[in-house]
Amino acid sequence: MRGKAVAAGVFGSPVAAAAVLALLAGCAVAPGEAEPAGVEASASAATPSPSALPGARPAAAGQVSAIPDVPRRSASLDANRLVAPPAPVRIEVPDLGIDMRVEPVGLDADGRMGLFDDPAIAAWYRWGPAPGSEAGSTVIAAHVDSLEYRVLPFARLKDAAAGTAVFVTDAAGTRHAYAVESSQVTEKADVDWDAAFDRSGGPRLTLVTCGGAFDYEARRYLSNLVVTAIPT
Repeated sequence: MRGKAVAAGVFGSPVAAAAVLALLAGCAVAPGEAEPAGVEASASAATPSPSALPGARPAAAGQVSAIPDVPRRSASLDANRLVAPPAPVRIEVPDLGIDMRVEPVGLDADGRMGLFDDPAIAAWYRWGPAPGSEAGSTVIAAHVDSLEYRVLPFARLKDAAAGTAVFVTDAAGTRHAYAVESSQVTEKADVDWDAAFDRSGGPRLTLVTCGGAFDYEARRYLSNLVVTAIPT
């Protein structure tokens, strides 16, 4: 988690030569407004939930970008609260050649989920469920394009068909297996971030990146790619 935060969002989409680089700009995630995605929350800390995914200008190498406003919920401990599962440290999608380090992120000063400018590093929303949680969406997001980096793993997520195997390894060494259930490209304003960052319902993995058309004038993607996978 190096560098300062930048207002960029979750990215995932085609990468075209030089243009590709300017992409990191319109991708940010945030679950429900209360709106790509926790761990070690203190008894008195608030449990934030990212808001929507805004667009931003390409971020500089080494910086940490951001994903929009995230909703907050009380993280106060109660008698029934259990110790959170270990944080994820690696994500793999063998069929797509994706093998990335995963690091935890929280919210920036504007309430947006942070993202690493290096597309080779995926961000896990640490205020949400971790792999192995009994319920809720584990959100992992990453940039698809970069002005400085050529390795763009999440750009391949657009080819994730139903049934594609996804593996997430946690800090304890446990490898959690998932299978892609759905993949959808939706205009940023219409993404259901409440669902993406939902802490209830069956356990699932939500991968977020940018997608769709790229607005060269605004220097950002117009949509987000959201891939949902379920434990196997």
